[in-house]
Amino acid sequence: MPGLLEGKAGMITGASSGIGAAAAQLFAAEGAQVVLVARRQEKLDRLVDAIIDTGGKAFALTADISQPGAPSQIVNETVTAFGRFDFAFNNAGTIGNFVPMLEQSEEDWNQTIETNLKSVWLSVRAQAQYMANHGGGAIVNTSSWLAAGALPGSTVYSASKAGIDGLMRPAALELAPLGIRINNINPGGIDTEMTRAAFQHDSAVLEAFGKSHPRGRMGTPKETAELAAFLLCDRAANITGQTIFIDGGYSIPGQRS
Repeated sequence: MPGLLEGKAGMITGASSGIGAAAAQLFAAEGAQVVLVARRQEKLDRLVDAIIDTGGKAFALTADISQPGAPSQIVNETVTAFGRFDFAFNNAGTIGNFVPMLEQSEEDWNQTIETNLKSVWLSVRAQAQYMANHGGGAIVNTSSWLAAGALPGSTVYSASKAGIDGLMRPAALELAPLGIRINNINPGGIDTEMTRAAFQHDSAVLEAFGKSHPRGRMGTPKETAELAAFLLCDRAANITGQTIFIDGGYSIPGQRS
């Protein structure tokens, strides 16, 4: 049976670890040809080697996607390598300085907004410009449950992710007539290095956070990658303009025992 992304080619940002690395392995296993983008070359190279060793097709690019020319370059290199560009998973992000607002600086704001929000705007624009002239495509961005929720210390991070959700909805209206779908996934607690950093690698606090989810645990990067793969595949042809929470019920309001 063909994979969900059989014959398609695209890019994954933030691909060197966490959700991005899980997506790289899954998308390749589902038949996609993938360009893996991040800043850490060594981790990318190991991941590409692992994918190729299992019969997949991938190559790595180191780039700072918050720089205006970078997303277009990545699209062009994908087309050069694979002859097509069908999908994008804009997953790169930073937790930023996850401390109370009164301890944050303007530099903290600028760095987090550039990485988490400006880079998505630049990427979606470059990706859609190509897709609009080549039969359409699908785009998924990684947002967060913190776009609608809050933790102490999340002011800048929450603002950046809420911005991604706000960007995506009008983009969906504009891009639908061009044959382009765009959706956001909003993970809850996912057991990644970024989540651990947000809680200062405090194992007791992390365990309690996991148990506070209705399902009794944090999610996994692979579970999140599975949702992204589905939204990028043709089976999701009538889904666009949505923010889809994958949080084990964590963001459902109400009393917790």
